[in-house]
Amino acid sequence: MSNDTTSTEENERQWTIMVYLAGKNSLAAECIFSITELSRVGPAKNIDCIVQLDSVVYDGTTLEITHKGRPRPGEINVRIKQAQRSNPVVAAIRQAPHLGKKNRRQPKLRVSYFDEIFNFVARCVKDYSAQHYMLVLSGHGSGTVGDFLRKDQADKIDSLSIPSLGKLIENIHTKLLKNRKKLDILGMDSCLMSMTEVAYAAHKHADVMIGAEGFEPMAGWPYASILQSVNGFGPVTGGYKLQDVKALAKQIVSDYIAYYSDYQAAAVSVDQAACDLSQSAMLMEAVKCLSDLLCGYMPAPNGKDDDDVRNALLLAHWEAQPYKNEQYTDLYDFCNLLQRYCPTNQQNIVKACQNVKNVIRGSANEQNGAEADKDFRSVVDPFVLRSCYSGLTVQYSYGVSIYFPWAEQPADLADYEKLYFARDSHWGRFLNAYLRATKREVRPGRISGPHQFTPNQTSSLFDADLASIGSGNRFDIASRYTTDDRHTTDDRGLSNLIGTMRNPPTDFYDCSDCPLDSHEKVTTEVGASVNEKGSHKVRRRTIKK
Repeated sequence: MSNDTTSTEENERQWTIMVYLAGKNSLAAECIFSITELSRVGPAKNIDCIVQLDSVVYDGTTLEITHKGRPRPGEINVRIKQAQRSNPVVAAIRQAPHLGKKNRRQPKLRVSYFDEIFNFVARCVKDYSAQHYMLVLSGHGSGTVGDFLRKDQADKIDSLSIPSLGKLIENIHTKLLKNRKKLDILGMDSCLMSMTEVAYAAHKHADVMIGAEGFEPMAGWPYASILQSVNGFGPVTGGYKLQDVKALAKQIVSDYIAYYSDYQAAAVSVDQAACDLSQSAMLMEAVKCLSDLLCGYMPAPNGKDDDDVRNALLLAHWEAQPYKNEQYTDLYDFCNLLQRYCPTNQQNIVKACQNVKNVIRGSANEQNGAEADKDFRSVVDPFVLRSCYSGLTVQYSYGVSIYFPWAEQPADLADYEKLYFARDSHWGRFLNAYLRATKREVRPGRISGPHQFTPNQTSSLFDADLASIGSGNRFDIASRYTTDDRHTTDDRGLSNLIGTMRNPPTDFYDCSDCPLDSHEKVTTEVGASVNEKGSHKVRRRTIKK
C-alpha cells in the first residue's frame, strides 16, 4: 500500500490471496494438500482465494477456492481437471496442426517461471480486483545463492534467481497495480528466503514479506489456519490501514509456529518471520556502516590485519545461528556476538553492531539502543515485525539472515556480488576482505607450484548440498543432507541442524515473542478482531520421512 489507508469501493473485495504452487518436483503431493486445506476453510465473502498449480500432471492450472468444508474424495481432482481444460496454454497446444506420421508430437509451448507467475497475477488482478493483495510463492528455495522455485523437470526455460524475483515483484507493482499500491504481503512458502538480500530486492514494491530463515518441512504453510486468520479480519469500513496488514502478517507467523509446535515430539525445529520492507533501505545502510568499518581491519593480501578484531569476527561467525550448511547466518545474532567478543578498545565496532540491531528490532526493544550512531539511535519501526521459532536448532533466529560463507566459492561469490544489496551495503566487499584475511596459507611444496583447479572445480568441492551423492558412500546415513524439506533435490527435504555451534544449548524455551497457543486476538484499529480457534479445527499433516 502506497498510502496509509485505502478507499473502499462498493463492489471491490478487500483481499485477493494468490497462491502459486510450484510442484513439478517432490512437492506435487504437498501442493494438492495445500489446495485441500484452503478448500476446507474457504474464503469469506469479502475475500477471493486463487491458486495456480504447476505439477507433474497439471501445468499452469488456475483454480478458484470456493469450497467450504472437507472436500469429498476425488472432488479436488475433478475441479483441477475442469480448470485444466480451460487453460489457455493447453488450448493452444490442442489447436496446433497435426505434424504427420514422422513427428506426431505436438509442439510444447515453453513459458518461463517469470512469465507464468506474472500472467497468473495479471489474471487475478483483472478478474478478482481487491483493495489488498497477498501473493504466496510456494516451492523450493535456496536463499540468496541458488535458484528459487526450481524444478526437477526441465520443461521450462528457467527458474527464478533473486534478481529476477525482484524484477517480477517490480513488474507486478508497476505494470499490473499501476503504481497505485504495492503488494501488501509477499509470502515465501519456501526454505531460506527471509534474508536481507531477498527483502532488499523487493522492498520498493511490497509492504511486508513473510518467510523462514531456515528450512521448511515438506508440508509448508498451514493454509487452513492462515486462511482462517485472513477471514477473521472481516470487512473494515474505510479500508485497512498499513498497521492492520502488519498485524495480519504477524498472525500468520504465529499460526505457522503454533502448527509446528506439536512436531517438537519429532525433533522438528522451524522458524518464521514477518519483515517490514519499508525498513530494508535503513537496514542496508546499517550493514554498510558495519561493512566499511570491518573492511578497515581486513587489508589487502600480504597486509597486516588486526588479530584481535579478526579473532572476534571468527568467533562470532562460528557461534552465530547458521543456515544452509553454514552459508547463511542470522544477522542479529552475529552482531550481538560480535559486540560480546570485540576488544574493549574497539567501541566503534560495538556501535556499528548496535546500529544493525536497532534497525532489526527497533530501538525501544534494545537495552543499549542509545549506544548506536545518531542516525540509528531512534528507530521506531523495526525491520522484523515478528520473529518466532519452535524447537532446538533455530532458537537463535531473530528474523533475517545474511550470506556469510566460511570459504570463498568463486562462482557463488561472483553471483552474489551482482545483487543490489551486496553492492549497496558493501557486504560483498567485506566478504572478499574477510575471506582473504581468514584463508589458511598454502602448504609449502615444490618450487614449480602452486597450482589451481578451475573455478567451477573448486566450487564443486565446497558444495553444501551433498544430497546428489550416490548411495554407495559414507554420506548415505541419516544426516542433514537426506531428510525432507524444501531445499534439496527432494526439496523441502533438509532439517534444521546445529551447524557450527559445536557446543550448542540442548535445552530451549518456547519463543517469548510468539504465544504458542497462537490464538491471540488480532485487533485492528477500527475494532475488527479474530480468534483463530474458530469453528474449523486445523488439521495437522504428518511430515514425510
